[in-house]
Amino acid sequence: MFLEPNRTPYDLRWRMLGTDVRVHPLFWLVSAVLGWSAFSGPGGKLSYLLLWVLCCFVSVLLHEFGHVLVGRLFGSDGHIVLYSFGGLAIGSSDLRARWQRVLVLFAGPAVQLVLAGLLWGSFRWLRWDRYVPATWLPNLLVTYVMLLEINLAWPILNLLPFWPLDGGRITRELLEGALGARGTTFALGVSLVVSGLLAAHCFLGAGDRRLLPEPVPKGDLYLALLFAMLAAGSYLALQEESQKRRYWTTTRPGVANQNPKRQL
Repeated sequence: MFLEPNRTPYDLRWRMLGTDVRVHPLFWLVSAVLGWSAFSGPGGKLSYLLLWVLCCFVSVLLHEFGHVLVGRLFGSDGHIVLYSFGGLAIGSSDLRARWQRVLVLFAGPAVQLVLAGLLWGSFRWLRWDRYVPATWLPNLLVTYVMLLEINLAWPILNLLPFWPLDGGRITRELLEGALGARGTTFALGVSLVVSGLLAAHCFLGAGDRRLLPEPVPKGDLYLALLFAMLAAGSYLALQEESQKRRYWTTTRPGVANQNPKRQL
C-alpha cells in the first residue's frame, strides 16, 4: 500500500515541473471505489463519479508536489507515484537535517489545506452565477463540494499520528529527536493504538453504534478498512523495530538507544 509499486504497461507517465510522475492503474480503481456513492446514491450520475476521480487525481498530485518542491528547496529530489489510496513522493524527504524532513512531510497536507481555504473563500466572496452558464452550475457545485471535502478532510486525517502517513512520520521524527531510538518504538505504539481504536470505532459506526464518544464521527466501512490496514502496518513495523533493538542490545550494548542514521 505504501511502497512503490512495480511498473506496469498501463501506467500513465509524464514529466512535470522537473519531476517524473507515474500513475498506477490501481489509483483510478481505488478512487472510483471510494467515490462510488456519488454515482450509486440518490440522484447519482456517472459524471459525478468521473468528477470525483478527477478531484482525487488533482488533489493528491498537488499534495505530492508539495513534498517534492519543498524537498527541492533543501537539496533533495524525488519522483511521484499515484497508487492505491494515495500517492508517494519518493526521495523528497531524503535529507540529513530533521527539521528539513519535518517541513517536507508537512508540506503535502499544507498545500491541500491552503487549497481548501482558497475554495472556501472563492465560494464565500465570489458570485459564480455571474460568470458561469446556468447549465454548468450543478456540476460546478458538485466539483466544489468534492474538492473541499478531499482537501479539508484528507490532510487532517493525514496529519494524525498514523504510520506511515505524514503525521506518523512527523511524530516519529519528533520523538526520535527527543528520545532517540526509543522514540521510534513509542511513535509506532501510538500509531497502533490510535488506528486500532478508530478501526473498531468505524466498524461499529457502520452498524450505527459507537465505541468513542462525540465529537468523533461514526465513520464507515471504508475508513474502518483504512484504519485496520494502518494498525496492521504499525504492528508489523513495531515488531521489526523490536527485533532490531534486541539485535543491537545483544551484539552492541549501549547502541540500542542511539539512532546514528538520523541527525538533528
